[in-house]
Amino acid sequence: MLWDRFAQDNHNSVILARSGAGKSYLAKLEALRSLYAGIEIAVVDPEDEYRRLAETAGGAYVHLGAPGVRVNPFDLSSGPEALTRRALFVHTLIAVLLREKPDPASTAALDRGIVAAYESVGITADPRSHARPAPLLGDLATALDADGDPVARTLASRLAPFVTGTHRGLFDGPTTTRPDGHLVVFSLRDLPGELKAAGTLLTLDTIWRRVSNPEQRRRRLVVVDEAWLLMSEPSGAEFLFRMAKSARKHWTGLTVVTQDAADLLGSPLGQAVVANAATQILLRQAPQAIDALAEAFGLSAGERAYLLGAARGQGLLAAGVDRVAFTALASPEEDDVCRTGIEQTLDDTFDL
Repeated sequence: MLWDRFAQDNHNSVILARSGAGKSYLAKLEALRSLYAGIEIAVVDPEDEYRRLAETAGGAYVHLGAPGVRVNPFDLSSGPEALTRRALFVHTLIAVLLREKPDPASTAALDRGIVAAYESVGITADPRSHARPAPLLGDLATALDADGDPVARTLASRLAPFVTGTHRGLFDGPTTTRPDGHLVVFSLRDLPGELKAAGTLLTLDTIWRRVSNPEQRRRRLVVVDEAWLLMSEPSGAEFLFRMAKSARKHWTGLTVVTQDAADLLGSPLGQAVVANAATQILLRQAPQAIDALAEAFGLSAGERAYLLGAARGQGLLAAGVDRVAFTALASPEEDDVCRTGIEQTLDDTFDL
């Protein structure tokens, strides 16, 4: 069987599986074979599982969480609406950092602070000012603290850990790297848990700027491994959903990989992400998740039993009402690239 995701109604896919079922292996194998076909790949890698792929394929490796590696969320793109788009993204980022959507009063104060932060470095709605160095998260905190509204000062104090505290390293300076090339892997392993969702969001935003640039349009694949890290935050889930809806317009396929199938299917935004994936891959499932999965995909009793007992690398490929069983098969060379960490020492009983 040959399955071309770029020939489907949309180019997105989801890979749902329990831990240890081979979901990351399969995602790496597809990414490697997509490189053979000239497709540009970007990977959000929470556990540093794709480093060997980047090194073998001559890709770029960005190590977020390492000393001196920073991403400035205030960086502007080109275009007449660049400032407005960036302000909206900063609203999303702050909601993820604070782990809640601000109430209306806080949202208004935050909006004033964002505008003031840009004005403090001479950037206004005039596109001619957009070439100036962008403000930093610290400039936003300063603007909020100077606002006469107590709500704004409360927001400033809540941002302190990310500006002057223990989590400032990702934000306390200009962006240090702008990776380019046929394969870019963003490793988030060394980010503290409190910054995993924000790091995923910043990485996807960086990728999306490149994807949505009409001057650089080409076939692309964006892999978001352990997507539950972002889906657990409502604002982050909304961002991922917008990407899923828009990816096809930019000749891009979004691959969402997660082991928390029940949590993904249990939220409206998660269901929407799955619904916007023409390619749906189900590997071995945990008994606790099989009922939600069976209802969402209309699995038969036989398919339920198959997914509960499937070996690593075995699963179902679903497209609408049609589905077919498969086993991931790799050459020895591909297998060596796609296995990382504990996968290299497991005594598998099947051929990949």
